[in-house]
Amino acid sequence: MLSNDEYRDIKWKLDNIPSTYTGKSRQNYSKSLRKKVKEHHYASTYQPFTPLPHTLHYINRTASEETLNQINQTVTTSLYFTLDTESIQIRQRKNKPVLIQIQALVSHHFSVIFIFEMCHLPREHTTTFNLIKNLITTIFNSSKPIYIWGERDELTPFVIYNLFSATQLSLTNFQNLQDKFKEQWQQQHPHITSTISSSDLTPECVCEKCIGKSSHELWSLEDAVSYELKEWLDKRSAMSYFNIGLDPQLSQLNLKEQQDRQKLTNYAANDCLSMQRLLIKMQIITIAPTTTTTNIHPSNINHENIEPISSDESEPEREPEEQQSQRTVTFNTPLSILEPKKHEQLSNEERKKIHNRTCTIKQRHRYYRHELTFRNIDRRFTIRKIKNILRQYDISFYAVNVSTSTTTNTKQLYVGIRDPSLIQEYDQRTRTLFSTHHYNKINSRQRRYYSSSHSNRRH
Repeated sequence: MLSNDEYRDIKWKLDNIPSTYTGKSRQNYSKSLRKKVKEHHYASTYQPFTPLPHTLHYINRTASEETLNQINQTVTTSLYFTLDTESIQIRQRKNKPVLIQIQALVSHHFSVIFIFEMCHLPREHTTTFNLIKNLITTIFNSSKPIYIWGERDELTPFVIYNLFSATQLSLTNFQNLQDKFKEQWQQQHPHITSTISSSDLTPECVCEKCIGKSSHELWSLEDAVSYELKEWLDKRSAMSYFNIGLDPQLSQLNLKEQQDRQKLTNYAANDCLSMQRLLIKMQIITIAPTTTTTNIHPSNINHENIEPISSDESEPEREPEEQQSQRTVTFNTPLSILEPKKHEQLSNEERKKIHNRTCTIKQRHRYYRHELTFRNIDRRFTIRKIKNILRQYDISFYAVNVSTSTTTNTKQLYVGIRDPSLIQEYDQRTRTLFSTHHYNKINSRQRRYYSSSHSNRRH
């Protein structure tokens, strides 16, 4: 939290932006100042965010085969997942994707966080790399929902690490919690008009318009936690270097370095943990408590409560110790104890649905194992038209799938190819297909044909 002098200084800077700042630089400067003011408001108004009990594992080259196998077994029993990512800024280049955080909800109010450190993965084709890849596949192939704050597109840059493909992303059951939150907030918080004649106190209106949000503006996770949970989700580490290796096992660290990495670990984990709290508060998920008993002694539990080190986009500054505490519960016992030992009996109809869904998912992945991808295709191409055109070009395919990004509003086409040896030939043959130019060309040809046919009939 800012001191009074620091807060007044930022407010003054916001009201007196130098005329030398113009265009995008002025917008960015103003945005960074407003962000600090908002952060100060949340920090001074609400208590720090409190996560539910969880255990955390780093997934990198230090992970043992035994641990990865146990983790893979554990995620198969999970009911829901949350997912977030972190990237770092590189001057005059695209952001570099460096972290994937996945939370597996394994029982009532308890979860496991996996932090995949992409810059510290084992070499490809090693056993450890393949086990990590299998873990991702297990999570993504499941029909269980994976809640994310935004679009699945944020995972696309991570394809370069070869842990999953773009096709897998298009087939995974991602659920955009950001959109669901906005929709529910609009439904539950309509505008309240106060009447001067009324003697009753009118509650403060928190409709989107009254809190300064437009009807088309997306909610940040920080804003959602503040308004819905009445807690402060510290986002000041957003610009940090998450690629330094957060796992203490990766290198020898002094106390300061350990504290820095613990702070970044807490930040990364809290994005998933806050989504879990929102899912419960919004009653989107309900997880029945399990009666599993385990022999965990107090000595096996390590409560991490390390003093955080504050940082923002500019210089780091020391924060009072009581400002935030991270409630992370780490179990040193085997992961197998987290698996429920008693499962609710499913009806034959429910088992059949699960079986059919599993078969469908497996079939889709088999169909799209070898694919052609067409990006930013013309939206007027229907599935039927696409299939007819592919047949005209003698393309032997299993199936086609189209996805539309709600972020860029662009349309992507995926074509599952039967014979992988023909992919290069097919790629050259179809390189100019399904663009706007291609659509207009087909339309023009059809108009000329109909015009000619009509003219011939008249004569």
